[in-house]
Amino acid sequence: MRHDGRARVLRAVEPNKTEGTTSGADAMVALVTDGLETSVRPLAGDGKKSAPQTALSKSADADGEPRLVCFTGGTAFNGVVNELMTLTSRVTHVIPVSDDGGSTAEIVRVLGGPAVGDLRSRCLRLSDESTTEARAVKELLAHRLHATDSKLAKEEWYCIQEGDHELWDGISEPYADIIRSFLVHFHTQILAAKVPIKFDFVNGSVGNFFFAGARMFFRSMEAAILLYSRVSRIPTESLVVPNIVLDDNVRVALGATLEDGTTLRGQNEISHPSADPKRFEKVKVNTKTGGIVRGLVTKGGDIRRQGKALAASSDFWKTVWEAGQIPEVSASEFWGGLQRSQGGFERVRDAVASGDFYSAGQLLKSRVDDLSVRPLAVWDIDKATTGYDSLSSPIKRVFYLSTEDPTSVSAVYPKVNPTILRQLGECEGVVYGMGSLYTSIIPSLILEGVGEAIAARAGPKVLILNGGQDRETGDMSAAGVVMAVVNALNRAEDPDPSRRCKFAVCDYITDVVAPVDGGIPLDLEELEALGVKRVIQVDARRQDIHGAEYDVAELIDALKQCVTA
Repeated sequence: MRHDGRARVLRAVEPNKTEGTTSGADAMVALVTDGLETSVRPLAGDGKKSAPQTALSKSADADGEPRLVCFTGGTAFNGVVNELMTLTSRVTHVIPVSDDGGSTAEIVRVLGGPAVGDLRSRCLRLSDESTTEARAVKELLAHRLHATDSKLAKEEWYCIQEGDHELWDGISEPYADIIRSFLVHFHTQILAAKVPIKFDFVNGSVGNFFFAGARMFFRSMEAAILLYSRVSRIPTESLVVPNIVLDDNVRVALGATLEDGTTLRGQNEISHPSADPKRFEKVKVNTKTGGIVRGLVTKGGDIRRQGKALAASSDFWKTVWEAGQIPEVSASEFWGGLQRSQGGFERVRDAVASGDFYSAGQLLKSRVDDLSVRPLAVWDIDKATTGYDSLSSPIKRVFYLSTEDPTSVSAVYPKVNPTILRQLGECEGVVYGMGSLYTSIIPSLILEGVGEAIAARAGPKVLILNGGQDRETGDMSAAGVVMAVVNALNRAEDPDPSRRCKFAVCDYITDVVAPVDGGIPLDLEELEALGVKRVIQVDARRQDIHGAEYDVAELIDALKQCVTA
């Protein structure tokens, strides 16, 4: 199916001129999507195995499920989201919007506003996959343009927004009209933006473009999220909430003060400093380069012990980084191997358990190919080669900075999204993690009112430790992570004493969950002395040089113990 460029939906409603409330967002989105659910019937199942049912199957019996507020990272928690639906769909996902890396940064540079990438990522994880059309919508919104070549990326983008790309196949006209309308609106906004350097589509996410277009049209992030949720059929009980509320096109950045007095500016500088991706040449991989990578892959024992980290953070990739040369690949290729086998499986173990050994072989071959012949994107290499480099000193305090003056290190205080405080007042449990401690979790906890709301609420408050250490946490123990969370909620390091709180550890954290043999030392006696009531150790699916990866089903069982006890 190809679509003729009509943008009827945009003419159906005038954009709101001010930041909308949640009810206002509902009204605006209802105007845009009026009649959508009756004009687009869920397609009959096509026999393929899909992800756990979400929107259409969970709504009816959600009243008996615990209501949780989860402060998580943009991607770290994504692997848990589908399995969490077996426990509850009534989850408020609090997501930070201060990312300043990757394709999100390009949107913020040209159009302003909060970063949308992590919001889009979580929404996609919650999206319905029960029909052919639902999967087609998800594939479109998950698609990334060419990862290294600006010209090829731009050509593909024009093909998509004009309705001529094969990604539109399988999406019915009502849905296509709505999606395309906001992609077109995004395009008109970047054309009209007065910036010295034009927008670069390289590695751009179609979902990010849709999200940004909707936000700018409605002048409301809440409305953009609600529209995205309806288009991708996210469960009505599942909320994806940006952590702060900003005036239209206002931007803030993260800052961090280290124990030695150094101040770092920007999320990337704190978590994984990056070079300018524009310096990379687009050259084809030569025989020597390919041979080096294939040589790495043949080290089967190392691959089994270290997983993808061997190829991702090896000296080879650092050499590639320094040389500024990234091999070229087709724009249609996924970064990270085959996402789903012909039989509809995402995991090798699921394919084997079902007896579909052809699918298992497809996935295995794809992921070996990913290590051996496909180059990583600039941003993948960036994170892999710098994400474990030590900081000069431990982090003492995280705060927000204005982007108006790029040299200023004075703190600003954005307002917490009121939806978070409302949900905290009604929830049965609070969850922290997984995610980068200081750049994904703590940016939501330092906001005024969050600590007070959590302390006032009875019930379980669960800290899920990451599987291992990273650049931000260094050699912290579990007790150190607990105190970092508590100090953030108490705003203990704020220079203004009037902003500080003095709640106890047990007011914020009752339970700690950790993987067996994880990379963060589990100092049980110290945790007990701090007032943590229970520590649950969860079986790990895999260990490598950086720590352990949770067995997700076991992790959900541990959460169930905490929130339903």
